[in-house]
Amino acid sequence: MARTVRNDGRGISLAKGPVAIVAIILIAFAVIALASGATQFKAHPISGNVDGKKILGLELNGWSMVLTGGAGLLLLFGAPMHSAAKSLALIVGLVLGAASVISLYDKHDVFGIFAANGRTSLGWGVAAAVLLVLALLPRVGRGRRDDAYGEDRAVVDDRVGPDRPVAADSPGGRRLRDRT
Repeated sequence: MARTVRNDGRGISLAKGPVAIVAIILIAFAVIALASGATQFKAHPISGNVDGKKILGLELNGWSMVLTGGAGLLLLFGAPMHSAAKSLALIVGLVLGAASVISLYDKHDVFGIFAANGRTSLGWGVAAAVLLVLALLPRVGRGRRDDAYGEDRAVVDDRVGPDRPVAADSPGGRRLRDRT
């Protein structure tokens, strides 16, 4: 099976695929939780205490799922491009990390809007850590590759003249004719 190597010298992105996988996981979790009944959109930012429905030990409300699903959608939109995938992985990782730390400190919610408990904080923290690592991944395989198998070819001078020898075969497979 031959692999096509791009000849633009940029290499292959290590961030795009894993960012898309994390995005799909976040979106799927949000959709499943919303379908399971975490649909309360109550918020108490002044008093700072909001409760949600417990699903698989996670305390969730509608706003928590908007945060999780929105993060997944942003990542999914940025996943096709290397720089956008890395940038959005960094931004979303920082936001989910901040939500995790705030919910660990408050122990009930984030700013009285997003319901959370210890397991919810752990889930956001793990997602944040994975995204921050993905934001640091580089491109690999940089360099000029002239064919699909990664072999570099030397440049052949195919100009024919009285002081230049005639090459037997050109890199394209054509025979050169004597032009004199």
